[in-house]
Amino acid sequence: MALSREQQQYFADYGYLPYERVLSAAELDALRQRCEDIANGCVDHVPSRYIQLESVFRDGDAQADRLDQVRKMTHLCYFDDLFEAVARKAKIVDAIEDLLGPDLKLYCDQLMMKPRFHGTVTGWHQDSVAWPQFAPQQHVSCWIALDDATVENGCMTVIPGSHNWGPIGGEQREHFLANPLLPEPVPVELQAGSCMFHHGLNFHRTGANTTPNRRRGLALHYIRSQTMYLGIENEDQRLMTECEKPRGEFRFMLIRGEEFAGRV
Repeated sequence: MALSREQQQYFADYGYLPYERVLSAAELDALRQRCEDIANGCVDHVPSRYIQLESVFRDGDAQADRLDQVRKMTHLCYFDDLFEAVARKAKIVDAIEDLLGPDLKLYCDQLMMKPRFHGTVTGWHQDSVAWPQFAPQQHVSCWIALDDATVENGCMTVIPGSHNWGPIGGEQREHFLANPLLPEPVPVELQAGSCMFHHGLNFHRTGANTTPNRRRGLALHYIRSQTMYLGIENEDQRLMTECEKPRGEFRFMLIRGEEFAGRV
Protein backbone atom coordinates (compact mmCIF):
# COMPACT_ATOMS: atom_id res chain seq x y z
CA MET A 1 0.00 0.00 0.00
CA ALA A 2 1.53 3.30 -1.13
CA LEU A 3 -1.03 5.56 0.55
CA SER A 4 -1.91 5.52 4.22
CA ARG A 5 -5.54 5.15 5.27
CA GLU A 6 -5.46 8.82 6.23
CA GLN A 7 -4.31 9.82 2.75
CA GLN A 8 -6.97 7.67 1.09
CA GLN A 9 -9.64 9.19 3.31
CA TYR A 10 -8.37 12.70 2.55
CA PHE A 11 -8.72 12.00 -1.17
CA ALA A 12 -12.21 10.54 -0.69
CA ASP A 13 -13.31 13.60 1.31
CA TYR A 14 -11.68 16.38 -0.69
CA GLY A 15 -11.09 14.96 -4.18
CA TYR A 16 -7.38 15.78 -4.25
CA LEU A 17 -4.20 14.83 -2.43
CA PRO A 18 -0.84 16.63 -2.42
CA TYR A 19 1.80 13.90 -2.57
CA GLU A 20 5.53 13.43 -2.27
CA ARG A 21 8.40 13.69 -4.71
CA VAL A 22 8.12 11.08 -7.48
CA LEU A 23 10.85 12.24 -9.90
CA SER A 24 14.58 12.55 -9.26
CA ALA A 25 16.65 15.52 -10.36
CA ALA A 26 18.07 13.45 -13.23
CA GLU A 27 14.57 12.44 -14.39
CA LEU A 28 13.44 16.05 -14.25
CA ASP A 29 16.38 17.20 -16.35
CA ALA A 30 15.71 14.50 -18.97
CA LEU A 31 11.98 15.28 -19.17
CA ARG A 32 12.54 19.02 -19.43
CA GLN A 33 15.04 18.50 -22.23
CA ARG A 34 12.73 16.10 -24.06
CA CYS A 35 9.75 18.45 -23.87
CA GLU A 36 11.92 21.29 -25.17
CA ASP A 37 13.18 19.12 -28.03
CA ILE A 38 9.61 18.19 -28.98
CA ALA A 39 8.30 21.75 -28.74
CA ASN A 40 11.22 23.18 -30.71
CA GLY A 41 10.91 20.56 -33.45
CA CYS A 42 14.33 19.02 -32.78
CA VAL A 43 12.58 15.62 -32.84
CA ASP A 44 9.50 14.70 -34.85
CA HIS A 45 8.09 11.52 -33.32
CA VAL A 46 5.09 13.36 -31.77
CA PRO A 47 2.54 14.46 -34.43
CA SER A 48 2.16 18.23 -34.64
CA ARG A 49 -1.61 18.06 -34.01
CA TYR A 50 -0.83 17.14 -30.41
CA ILE A 51 1.12 20.39 -29.90
CA GLN A 52 -1.09 23.39 -29.11
CA LEU A 53 0.09 26.99 -29.09
CA GLU A 54 -1.12 29.80 -26.86
CA SER A 55 -3.95 31.61 -28.61
CA VAL A 56 -1.93 34.79 -29.19
CA PHE A 57 0.45 32.82 -31.43
CA ARG A 58 -2.02 30.69 -33.40
CA ASP A 59 -2.20 33.08 -36.34
CA GLY A 60 1.45 32.35 -37.11
CA ASP A 61 2.81 35.70 -35.94
CA ALA A 62 5.74 34.44 -33.90
CA GLN A 63 6.91 37.17 -31.55
CA ALA A 64 8.49 34.93 -28.93
CA ASP A 65 10.79 31.97 -28.56
CA ARG A 66 9.06 28.80 -29.79
CA LEU A 67 9.17 27.30 -26.30
CA ASP A 68 7.28 30.33 -25.01
CA GLN A 69 4.53 29.85 -27.60
CA VAL A 70 3.48 26.28 -26.74
CA ARG A 71 0.46 25.99 -24.44
CA LYS A 72 0.36 22.21 -24.08
CA MET A 73 1.32 18.90 -25.67
CA THR A 74 -0.77 15.75 -25.37
CA HIS A 75 -0.49 11.97 -25.88
CA LEU A 76 3.27 12.06 -25.33
CA CYS A 77 3.14 8.70 -23.52
CA TYR A 78 1.81 7.09 -26.70
CA PHE A 79 4.77 8.26 -28.78
CA ASP A 80 7.69 8.87 -26.42
CA ASP A 81 9.36 6.17 -24.30
CA LEU A 82 10.61 8.65 -21.69
CA PHE A 83 7.12 9.94 -20.92
CA GLU A 84 5.63 6.44 -21.08
CA ALA A 85 8.13 5.36 -18.41
CA VAL A 86 6.80 8.06 -16.09
CA ALA A 87 3.21 6.87 -16.61
CA ARG A 88 4.34 3.35 -15.66
CA LYS A 89 6.49 4.43 -12.70
CA ALA A 90 5.69 2.17 -9.74
CA LYS A 91 5.82 4.99 -7.22
CA ILE A 92 2.94 6.68 -9.07
CA VAL A 93 0.97 3.64 -10.17
CA ASP A 94 1.04 2.10 -6.68
CA ALA A 95 -0.75 5.20 -5.36
CA ILE A 96 -3.21 5.18 -8.25
CA GLU A 97 -3.99 1.54 -7.51
CA ASP A 98 -4.80 2.46 -3.91
CA LEU A 99 -7.36 4.95 -5.25
CA LEU A 100 -8.80 3.10 -8.26
CA GLY A 101 -8.03 -0.60 -7.87
CA PRO A 102 -5.66 -3.09 -9.52
CA ASP A 103 -6.69 -2.95 -13.21
CA LEU A 104 -5.57 0.34 -14.73
CA LYS A 105 -5.30 2.03 -18.09
CA LEU A 106 -3.96 5.41 -19.16
CA TYR A 107 -6.58 7.50 -20.90
CA CYS A 108 -4.15 10.18 -22.05
CA ASP A 109 -1.56 12.63 -20.82
CA GLN A 110 -1.18 16.39 -21.08
CA LEU A 111 2.00 18.40 -20.63
CA MET A 112 0.84 21.86 -19.60
CA MET A 113 3.66 24.16 -20.62
CA LYS A 114 2.35 27.39 -19.00
CA PRO A 115 5.15 29.38 -20.72
CA ARG A 116 6.83 32.32 -19.02
CA PHE A 117 5.09 35.67 -19.61
CA HIS A 118 2.50 34.12 -21.96
CA GLY A 119 0.93 31.32 -19.90
CA THR A 120 -2.80 32.02 -19.74
CA VAL A 121 -5.57 31.17 -17.27
CA THR A 122 -7.32 27.82 -17.48
CA GLY A 123 -10.79 28.34 -16.02
CA TRP A 124 -12.74 26.21 -13.57
CA HIS A 125 -13.56 22.78 -14.99
CA GLN A 126 -14.00 19.09 -14.27
CA ASP A 127 -11.82 16.85 -16.43
CA SER A 128 -14.43 14.10 -16.67
CA VAL A 129 -17.04 16.49 -18.09
CA ALA A 130 -14.65 17.65 -20.82
CA TRP A 131 -13.75 14.08 -21.80
CA PRO A 132 -15.78 11.56 -23.82
CA GLN A 133 -18.54 9.69 -22.03
CA PHE A 134 -17.21 6.96 -19.73
CA ALA A 135 -19.06 4.91 -17.12
CA PRO A 136 -18.39 5.10 -14.28
CA GLN A 137 -16.74 8.52 -14.09
CA GLN A 138 -14.07 7.30 -11.70
CA HIS A 139 -10.85 8.81 -13.05
CA VAL A 140 -7.76 9.88 -11.13
CA SER A 141 -5.10 12.20 -12.47
CA CYS A 142 -1.52 12.51 -11.31
CA TRP A 143 -0.28 16.07 -11.85
CA ILE A 144 3.53 16.25 -11.66
CA ALA A 145 5.42 19.52 -11.38
CA LEU A 146 8.39 19.62 -13.76
CA ASP A 147 9.17 23.11 -12.46
CA ASP A 148 8.27 24.66 -9.13
CA ALA A 149 4.53 25.46 -9.29
CA THR A 150 3.59 28.58 -7.34
CA VAL A 151 0.61 30.90 -7.10
CA GLU A 152 2.59 33.49 -9.04
CA ASN A 153 3.31 31.24 -12.03
CA GLY A 154 -0.06 29.48 -12.20
CA CYS A 155 -0.17 26.47 -9.88
CA MET A 156 -3.34 24.42 -9.68
CA THR A 157 -6.18 25.58 -7.44
CA VAL A 158 -8.91 23.16 -6.35
CA ILE A 159 -12.33 23.33 -4.70
CA PRO A 160 -12.18 20.71 -1.92
CA GLY A 161 -14.99 18.17 -2.01
CA SER A 162 -16.46 19.40 -5.28
CA HIS A 163 -16.13 15.93 -6.81
CA ASN A 164 -18.89 14.73 -4.49
CA TRP A 165 -21.47 16.79 -6.39
CA GLY A 166 -21.09 14.79 -9.60
CA PRO A 167 -20.72 16.11 -13.16
CA ILE A 168 -21.83 19.72 -13.63
CA GLY A 169 -22.64 20.66 -17.24
CA GLY A 170 -21.60 23.91 -18.88
CA GLU A 171 -24.96 25.65 -18.45
CA GLN A 172 -25.06 24.93 -14.71
CA ARG A 173 -21.38 25.50 -13.97
CA GLU A 174 -21.57 29.25 -13.28
CA HIS A 175 -24.53 28.80 -10.94
CA PHE A 176 -22.79 25.95 -9.13
CA LEU A 177 -19.55 27.85 -8.66
CA ALA A 178 -21.42 30.86 -7.27
CA ASN A 179 -22.97 28.80 -4.48
CA PRO A 180 -21.87 30.28 -1.13
CA LEU A 181 -21.94 26.80 0.44
CA LEU A 182 -18.89 25.71 -1.53
CA PRO A 183 -15.56 25.68 0.34
CA GLU A 184 -12.94 28.29 -0.40
CA PRO A 185 -10.60 27.35 -3.29
CA VAL A 186 -7.19 26.04 -2.23
CA PRO A 187 -4.01 26.70 -4.26
CA VAL A 188 -1.71 23.65 -4.38
CA GLU A 189 1.90 24.75 -4.68
CA LEU A 190 4.38 21.99 -5.54
CA GLN A 191 8.14 21.72 -5.75
CA ALA A 192 9.59 20.34 -8.98
CA GLY A 193 9.43 16.53 -8.95
CA SER A 194 6.47 16.39 -6.56
CA CYS A 195 2.92 15.56 -7.54
CA MET A 196 -0.71 15.75 -6.53
CA PHE A 197 -3.62 13.43 -7.31
CA HIS A 198 -7.10 14.67 -8.13
CA HIS A 199 -10.44 13.12 -8.97
CA GLY A 200 -11.80 13.61 -12.49
CA LEU A 201 -14.85 15.43 -11.07
CA ASN A 202 -12.90 17.78 -8.80
CA PHE A 203 -13.26 21.39 -9.93
CA HIS A 204 -9.85 22.97 -10.55
CA ARG A 205 -8.23 25.83 -12.41
CA THR A 206 -4.77 27.31 -13.02
CA GLY A 207 -3.78 30.95 -13.04
CA ALA A 208 -1.75 32.93 -15.55
CA ASN A 209 2.03 32.90 -15.64
CA THR A 210 3.41 36.39 -16.02
CA THR A 211 6.72 35.52 -14.35
CA PRO A 212 10.06 34.89 -16.11
CA ASN A 213 9.97 31.26 -14.92
CA ARG A 214 8.45 28.33 -16.79
CA ARG A 215 5.78 26.25 -15.05
CA ARG A 216 5.53 22.90 -16.77
CA GLY A 217 3.22 20.24 -15.35
CA LEU A 218 2.61 16.71 -16.61
CA ALA A 219 -0.92 15.39 -16.10
CA LEU A 220 -1.38 11.61 -16.35
CA HIS A 221 -5.03 10.54 -16.52
CA TYR A 222 -5.80 7.02 -15.30
CA ILE A 223 -9.02 5.00 -15.61
CA ARG A 224 -10.12 1.53 -14.53
CA SER A 225 -9.80 -1.18 -17.16
CA GLN A 226 -13.42 -2.15 -16.45
CA THR A 227 -14.66 1.30 -17.55
CA MET A 228 -17.24 1.37 -20.34
CA TYR A 229 -16.64 3.71 -23.25
CA LEU A 230 -20.00 5.21 -24.28
CA GLY A 231 -18.96 7.34 -27.24
CA ILE A 232 -17.91 10.83 -28.24
CA GLU A 233 -20.16 13.84 -27.82
CA ASN A 234 -18.57 16.56 -29.95
CA GLU A 235 -15.78 17.34 -32.37
CA ASP A 236 -13.45 18.75 -29.71
CA GLN A 237 -13.65 15.48 -27.80
CA ARG A 238 -13.18 13.54 -31.04
CA LEU A 239 -9.85 15.29 -31.70
CA MET A 240 -8.80 14.69 -28.10
CA THR A 241 -9.24 10.92 -28.40
CA GLU A 242 -7.68 10.31 -31.82
CA CYS A 243 -4.77 8.17 -30.70
CA GLU A 244 -2.88 6.43 -33.49
CA LYS A 245 -2.52 3.22 -31.47
CA PRO A 246 1.29 3.13 -31.77
CA ARG A 247 1.58 0.65 -28.88
CA GLY A 248 -0.78 -2.05 -30.17
CA GLU A 249 -4.41 -2.82 -30.84
CA PHE A 250 -5.97 -1.35 -27.70
CA ARG A 251 -7.43 2.13 -27.66
CA PHE A 252 -6.02 3.01 -24.25
CA MET A 253 -2.70 1.93 -22.80
CA LEU A 254 -2.78 -0.91 -20.25
CA ILE A 255 -0.71 0.15 -17.25
CA ARG A 256 -1.36 -2.62 -14.73
CA GLY A 257 -3.54 -5.69 -14.31
CA GLU A 258 -6.05 -7.07 -16.80
CA GLU A 259 -8.08 -5.93 -19.79
CA PHE A 260 -11.76 -6.76 -20.20
CA ALA A 261 -13.76 -7.52 -23.33
CA GLY A 262 -16.07 -4.72 -24.37
CA ARG A 263 -14.44 -2.20 -22.04
CA VAL A 264 -11.86 0.51 -22.60
